[in-house]
Amino acid sequence: MAQGGSRVMQQRRLRSELRRLRESAGCTQKAAAAGLDWSISKIIRIETGAVQVSSSDVRAMLHFYGVSDRTKTDDLLAITRAKEEAWWDAYRSVYRQQFLDYLDYEDSATQVRQVISFVVPGLLQTEDYMRALFEGLSHDEDWIERAVQVRTRRQRILAPEDGKQAWFIIDEAALHRWIGGQEVTRRQFDHLREMAKQPNLSIRVVPSSVGMHPGIRASFTILDFASDDEDTIVSIENPDGVALIKDDFETTSEFVERFSILEDIATPEEESDAALNAVVDRMQLDTR
Repeated sequence: MAQGGSRVMQQRRLRSELRRLRESAGCTQKAAAAGLDWSISKIIRIETGAVQVSSSDVRAMLHFYGVSDRTKTDDLLAITRAKEEAWWDAYRSVYRQQFLDYLDYEDSATQVRQVISFVVPGLLQTEDYMRALFEGLSHDEDWIERAVQVRTRRQRILAPEDGKQAWFIIDEAALHRWIGGQEVTRRQFDHLREMAKQPNLSIRVVPSSVGMHPGIRASFTILDFASDDEDTIVSIENPDGVALIKDDFETTSEFVERFSILEDIATPEEESDAALNAVVDRMQLDTR
């Protein structure tokens, strides 16, 4: 278990395994807390990930749950001692923990499904496009440079050799928004065409003729993982920021279904170029 996966994902697996072992031992959270002479809130915080669990606490829990398998014990304890650095650790002083956790999940996912309504997906943006986008959001040059660095670094996960599969569905309205002007936007479209040739990527467009559809309500990302023990995670973008949905099967299922609906109404992959060409043709007629 300690082998492979990012630090946050390993901690998530550890919490899931500790919860499973408690249930296998026939213990409620209240009974486990009483047997370990802990407060029930400590058990709850450990199992929900509100706190980092120490090696001594894991050892005590495994002993109480009757776990005698030395390999399993060593494997779980190894997770508590993991200290490897991730590239996003360099940004801990400037970004909230929720965003850093998202970077960890995104990096660990084997499949990414994303719906974007307002701009080209960040993972598919050219540097000129993202810089123009960030400049429209802030005049803080340090913030802009940092945002460009982080987004550019994130894009490495789409390299075919990384083994990650990604599906992008873009609302056509996003293609008509000239971020950075006509030339920057046209180069962005050229980049989309090149990215669409990668065997691990799918880029599709929901045409404006569809009218109202589920993707307009909010842009969102679905992250799936290799292990059957790892539940799907959904990141939802809204006016107040980004919400991470974890361990909530009902909500994640709703967004998986929403993505499926959008796949049914989006243009086929082979028609994506035609959709982009149509927008470019209109751009040439509009000098703004």
